[in-house]
Amino acid sequence: MRRPDWLFLPFLCLATLSNDAAFAQGASPPPGYFDIPAGFDFPAPKATLEQFISSGNVSAERLHAWNVFAGMTQAAPGGELAIFETWYSETETFDSSVATTQLTAARQPRLPRFQTPRQFLPPKGVVAPAVAGASVLSFVLYNFPAFNHVRSNALFKAPTLDGLLKTGAPNKTFPNDRDIPPFPANAISLKTVWWPIAKDKITAMPIWDPDQNPALKTGNPPTTWARYVAVDPTRPDVPPDEFASVQFNGQTEHAHVVGTNKIHLIQLTADQAAGINSDGVLSGVAQSALGGPLHAGDFAALVATHMTTKEIDNWVWATFWWHDQPDQGSFAADRPSQVAGVWRNYLMNVSYDLNLPKQADGTPHVAFNPWLEARFPDAGHGGGVVSNCMNCHNRASYPDMSFLPVYRGNPDPQDQAFNAGRLRTDFLWSVPDQAQ
Repeated sequence: MRRPDWLFLPFLCLATLSNDAAFAQGASPPPGYFDIPAGFDFPAPKATLEQFISSGNVSAERLHAWNVFAGMTQAAPGGELAIFETWYSETETFDSSVATTQLTAARQPRLPRFQTPRQFLPPKGVVAPAVAGASVLSFVLYNFPAFNHVRSNALFKAPTLDGLLKTGAPNKTFPNDRDIPPFPANAISLKTVWWPIAKDKITAMPIWDPDQNPALKTGNPPTTWARYVAVDPTRPDVPPDEFASVQFNGQTEHAHVVGTNKIHLIQLTADQAAGINSDGVLSGVAQSALGGPLHAGDFAALVATHMTTKEIDNWVWATFWWHDQPDQGSFAADRPSQVAGVWRNYLMNVSYDLNLPKQADGTPHVAFNPWLEARFPDAGHGGGVVSNCMNCHNRASYPDMSFLPVYRGNPDPQDQAFNAGRLRTDFLWSVPDQAQ
């Protein structure tokens, strides 16, 4: 069922609280929020997951990530939302005003704000030109343990991070750096990626086929991908062999048509459409997809998501993207029957280690999302299509700095992200990026 996106975020039932004591360690989530239910292997024992790494049991690593994905995409009570759709937005998690606002369980509009993915942004204080059509729509969600860890430790405050630069525990890998308090084992961070779909006509949507998209020195953004499908927002069921002519990026293609029972869609409000249209970068996404601005009632299709869980010290990193042929290739492997409905149209790659399992040529493990990393050019490390999201997040530190460079394997000792005297933010870029 498609629904207005104002239903997308949790609606909390809390008393008015102070900034400094908004949430406490061990607090319980309020009504309107739902955890991954039992039976989906979350959180798994740390020792079990570490044994998967040491034994090279890639199938077990993949099955575990699929199980967590199955759990978060289960229908929440009431059937209108998936479990993850009741989680906390980045704004709720890091905006200091949230702590002193009385929030109720009433289903009042509290709109998620689509943003440019953090990967595509320059560091704070740096002005970089917007590249029309080179971005996607995105926002980040956190489950309650991750949300509560940020709030109860005041990690949404820059002064807290400034203090931890001096008083935080020494980092085990970089002893001249300090650490924020580590997130709990049941914490999850979820970056979601969306593509605009017109409300009343088929819309082209790029599809990542690795064999049709050899790595480009200049990067492989969606506008360069060799194939796209035609999403029909007016029909749930479309014959599997139906094709139609559709335009994208100045070209017309005879594209495979897919209906709404194959992809997760949310419907945009007038405010959301206006917010996207008024953003210099995000408006380019609408122009690229629709040939013009978004309107109320248009849709956003969930094309990808990064899911990371703190079940091991370096987190489990799983990345998913939509495909119209989801049962083909290695990225479909090990998907259990518990992944059901539209969620079976997502492919997945996973990383538990910076290096393992090695690629066929003996080089460090590759794990990237085509919607988020493929766009990055080769700046001497091979570019986004041979990167590892775990390596990138290993660089996360305070004060905020550039996401680039993108690479894989062990940290580069010359990388300024690992300079002595920095505060390591437990692999999460959102902490240095969002702290106020």
